[in-house]
Parts: sequence; C-alpha cells; structure tokens
Amino acid sequence: MSAPKSPAAGLAKSTNNIIRVGDQEYPLLDIRSTGDLILDVSFKNTAECTKSIPKDAIRELRSKKSPVPSPRIFYRVRLDTLKKHSEYFRTLLAPQFAEGVSVAETLSSLSKSNLNPAEIEAEKLPRVMIVDEDTATKTLGRELIFRDLLQVLHGASPLTSPFTTHALTVLIILADRFGGLPFLTRHFQKNLLSHKYQISQDKNGEEILRQKVLIQFHTDPGVRFAAATKELILRGSFRWSCNYDMSAEYQTSWWDLPHNLEAECAYRRTCVLRTIASIQSQFLAIYSSSRERQCKLGYDSSSSCDSFQLGEMVKFLTKKGLLSLVPFQSVSPEDSDYIWPEAYTGDVDYLINMLRQCPSYQIDHNHGRCGLRTKLLPALDFIKSCIDSGLGIRITASKNGPVFDSWIPPPTPKKSFYVANERGEDVDVAGENPKEFQFALVRPKMVWTGNNSNVERSAKGLFTAEIWDWVTEPESIGKSAGLGIRPQ
Repeated sequence: MSAPKSPAAGLAKSTNNIIRVGDQEYPLLDIRSTGDLILDVSFKNTAECTKSIPKDAIRELRSKKSPVPSPRIFYRVRLDTLKKHSEYFRTLLAPQFAEGVSVAETLSSLSKSNLNPAEIEAEKLPRVMIVDEDTATKTLGRELIFRDLLQVLHGASPLTSPFTTHALTVLIILADRFGGLPFLTRHFQKNLLSHKYQISQDKNGEEILRQKVLIQFHTDPGVRFAAATKELILRGSFRWSCNYDMSAEYQTSWWDLPHNLEAECAYRRTCVLRTIASIQSQFLAIYSSSRERQCKLGYDSSSSCDSFQLGEMVKFLTKKGLLSLVPFQSVSPEDSDYIWPEAYTGDVDYLINMLRQCPSYQIDHNHGRCGLRTKLLPALDFIKSCIDSGLGIRITASKNGPVFDSWIPPPTPKKSFYVANERGEDVDVAGENPKEFQFALVRPKMVWTGNNSNVERSAKGLFTAEIWDWVTEPESIGKSAGLGIRPQ
C-alpha cells in the first residue's frame, strides 16, 4: 500500500523525485541536489488538525470523508549546513548520539568506496529519522513549511506561495523546534518586516493577530512585540471570555501564549477597563451624592445645572450601553427573566472614541463648561497617551528565558483587616496601602512627578492604581501635592 497523499507527495511525483524504502515509494525533495544527508521525516497528523497548507486541503478531506494523511517525506540536505545553522541538528548529529555515529559511519564507508556523496543516488546516503507530531499548530501540510525552513537554512527563499500569516507562523514554530530560529531571524528579516497581517474584526482576525504576537515574540521581542501585544490587549479576546472552551480548534500555541503572556495580556486589559470606568463612576457619584455644588458659576441656576448635568450624563452613558440602571429589589442570579449587565468586551479604542462623543450639554448659554465633556476629554487624552507609551509588554532576555515587568500582583500572605478612614472608606490596614492616582497633580505638566519616578512615570502606575481621582479643580489637591500616584 502506498503512503497517504499529501501536497508534497504530489509535488515530488510531478518531478519524478521518489525514494524507495522496501516495496514502497516516498516523495524525495531536493533541498540541495548535491546534498550528502537524507532527512526521513514523518509528519503525524490527527483528526484534530483544523488548519491546512494549502488552505483548501482540510475542506477537501472532509468533503470526501477521507482519513487525515500522515505523510512521510525525504529531504536531501547538506550535513555541514544543518549543523552550522541549527542547534537541534548540531546536537542530534554529534558523535555522542546514535544518529551522529550512524551518519559518520555511512559517510566513512562511502569515502572508502571512492563514492562522492554529492554525486550518488539518494538511496545510498545516510539517513536520519525524525517524527514531527503536530501539537502546536494543528496544521495539515507542514511538510511544505518544513521544506521552506530547510530552504532558508540553505540560503534560499521559501517555495510556498502565497506565503500567508499562518504559513509564516508554522515556519517560526518549526524553526524554534529545530533550533534554526536565530539564523532564520537574521536571514529572513526582510520578509518578516514586510509581511502584511490582514487583521479583521471577526474571530479569524483575532487568530491572525495572535499569530502576529507569537511571530514577534520569537523574532522581534522589542518594539514590534510590544505593539502586537498592545493591539491584542485593546482588542480583547474570545480566549478570555467566560464561554471559552478548549475545543480542538483553539488548542494551538497562539491561542495560549507562552511564558504567562496569556494571563498578563488579559490582566492588563482588565486594568485599562477599570481605569476608564473609574472616570464615569467618579463623576456619577459626585453629581448624584456630593453635597458640594459642582457648578461653580454661582448663579441661581447653578443647582439646576447640576441636576441637569446628572440627567444628561445618565442618559448618554445608558444610551451608549456603558451604564445599567438596576432596580432596588433583590433578584435571584438564577432568574432567567432578569437581564444582568454584561462586562464590556469590545475594542478599547472604540470605547474611548465612544466616550469622546459625549456632547457639551448646558442648561443655558451661561453654563458652557459645566458638563461631563470638559472633565472627560482631558482624562481620556491622558489615558490614551499612557496606552500608547506603555501598555504593550516589553520583554528582556535573561539566562532563564524572556522576562517582563508583570502587572499581576504577587499573592498577599497577610490576612486583610479593614477599618474606616476619615472619609468613611474601608481601608485594609494589614496589607499594603492602596495606590491613588490624582489627575489634578499630573495634568498641569502631563508628566509623572514624585519620588517613586521609576514606577510612577509608567503606564503601569496609572492602570494598576486602586483609587482614581479625576477631579482637576485646584481645591481638590491635598497636602501631598507633587505626587501623581500616592499611597492613601
């Protein structure tokens, strides 16, 4: 029985490149026709493969109800080239391993027989067997991308066309597994920089974005990786939603980012949303419960102005789906007839732009700057500047692998003990004092100030604060003037 069909098998047969093993024929791909080594690679595929190269291969298999093929492909390569550019092959073919001993003995035997490995038929060359089990990409057709990897390691260009984002991701993952990533990153840099990511707003768009994050993690963990993670954080993820399931379609390496990056991205998004929500929460509380009049004009209409602004504020936020008015009666969480408010799952940039649409409400022409808009826009501008400058994850190399400054707080061993402060708020006196961000201290210079500059000049300082004060009137500044973020 012949081997299962695959894209590479068809390519090999079209060029009459085959190799016999016993009574069977297998595809032989010449990476170098003068190569002195044969890689015998078995690509193990299962029904969990949900992606394919070419794109329509999975659809064709399913329509014909054909079994998923697990092709066995032979590649003719240069031994010295592999050992030079791949840590995996340099180690595998070393004298201390059986594969290295076998290759050396076969080449020695050929030399004694006055046979030039670059000129003889492939059947006589030494072979190295490799099994590639696809647990990372769930992709059918990896034999073509493995050929592309060998092409690059031998100084040539990939042959796959079109070279999609998915193909590039599989290439990077294979290069990482077979120890050729440093060489590929250096000599494939032009292709990596010029590659276009077609990121749409649907689930396929998120998958491409996640592949972009993984590619940058392996090839450019600096500015480009930070920009890619920022894009994912702002967009949000199906992976982080409460109805996420670990179906086979999503059990790929880019749907669960390595080195705790998945949890870090999800946490940073939560921090950003909490910070943005704190603006409307504070001003709703001020206008609805504060005894101090917010309209500072001193007119007879100032009291009415506050009531008007509160009403328009509630109307605007409710209309935009950013505020839900919940009745006072107790409702069971199991009550199917009650519609519970849902957390925002959309794009953060869209959320900010939606808040920017807040009109300049005024009860009459004398109250031109009394509404939410004049307080909201400066805060949103500042948040956006912090998003642009420090939301993405910045990685640095270390002996133990990539490291980054995590926003996720470490576990607190101390048991919480709450007491009321002078403002009637519960404060945990057993743990660390909560950090409070005061916009009035930052806005005049739009820079971070204070003694703890290494922390407070970063976006981390703003988004990981526990209390935010967005009021900018001078009288709201306390004795601790000069601090952008201060402990309570």
